[in-house]
Amino acid sequence: MSGDIKQDVKQQEREKHILDKAAELIAHHGYDKTTVGDIAAAAGMSRGILYLHFENKEKLFEALVYRETLLYTRIWLERQDADPNGGTIAAMYRNALFAINSRPLMAAFMRRDRRIFGSYLRKPNNIFQVYQSKSQWTETLGQLQAVGAVRQDIKPELLATILDMLAYGLVSVDEMRAPDEIPPFDETMEAIATLLEQALTPKDGGDASAGKVIIRNFATSILAQLEAAHLSQEQVPEEMSTSA
Repeated sequence: MSGDIKQDVKQQEREKHILDKAAELIAHHGYDKTTVGDIAAAAGMSRGILYLHFENKEKLFEALVYRETLLYTRIWLERQDADPNGGTIAAMYRNALFAINSRPLMAAFMRRDRRIFGSYLRKPNNIFQVYQSKSQWTETLGQLQAVGAVRQDIKPELLATILDMLAYGLVSVDEMRAPDEIPPFDETMEAIATLLEQALTPKDGGDASAGKVIIRNFATSILAQLEAAHLSQEQVPEEMSTSA
């Protein structure tokens, strides 16, 4: 292995370590109360070394959001590909929520948790806004209806809103109920998926194979958008990034 490759690997490992520690601290204390000094100390390095990898806390946090969202999407896509019923809304919902549950910060990302993200959410054109894809989600549901994978008597935009409500409600229920009143996440997830399957599958069973192709195209498109948005954030100068 050449010196340059070894250096790249070492840098990637160090950045992963920094982001791992940042994730722990932000999940516990929130964005506003977590300082660069806190992250550097947790990572076992000086702030000067940390700044060689991330120029400020905002850039570090945005790299963390990107990493977690990318990993979540990849997990979701892998489960979709392996799921023989992956062309149904129920399977898509089940696999997406499994992926959310596998990444501790994703539930907070989904509901834009103000306790966790604080003042960052007020930043114009923040990273959450860059990664939003509501219109594409609605379009995908319309495509699923067109191929017969989903019943066609509900408008795609209405269906998208209902499914978002279910997803956000599931990851936010701890704000309304005590922990001992909430059934296990996996059981709740399976129950919702079963209800969706019963409610949204066409009477003739639908075309799950055609639906699986559409859902995979949606997921790979999201991955491409994440990578493009991240690259754009890296390349645009700091003074221009908020107006892009």
